[in-house]
Amino acid sequence: MSQTEMNDPKIDEASQIGGMADAMMPVDALTLNLSDLLPDANGEIVILNEGDDPSLNIVTDLRLLESGIAESHVTDGGIDVKGLQYWVFEDGTKLYYSPGLSISVDHVIA
Repeated sequence: MSQTEMNDPKIDEASQIGGMADAMMPVDALTLNLSDLLPDANGEIVILNEGDDPSLNIVTDLRLLESGIAESHVTDGGIDVKGLQYWVFEDGTKLYYSPGLSISVDHVIA
C-alpha cells in the first residue's frame, strides 16, 4: 500500500499530502520505483523529457530532504543539469528532472 505524504513545506507541490498528488496525476502517468533507477557514481539520476509534458510517479520509502533548481553542474555521466529541478532523498540520491516533467512521490508505508 502506498500513501503520498508531505515531508517538508519546501518540497515541490507535486509531492503534496493525502491522495491529492494521485488525483492530480493523469491516468497514463508512468510509475517507477526509485530503487530501480540507477544513479551514477555520485548518486545522481537525471530524467529528461522531450517536451510532451509527461507525468511520472516515483515510489520510494525514502523521505525527501531538499528540492531546488540546479546551479551549474555536470554529472559524472557528463550531463549538464544547470536549470533542471532536483530532489534530494535521505539516502543522498539526487534526482534531476526537466522543468516540464510532472513528478509526484508516493511513499511506501509498511
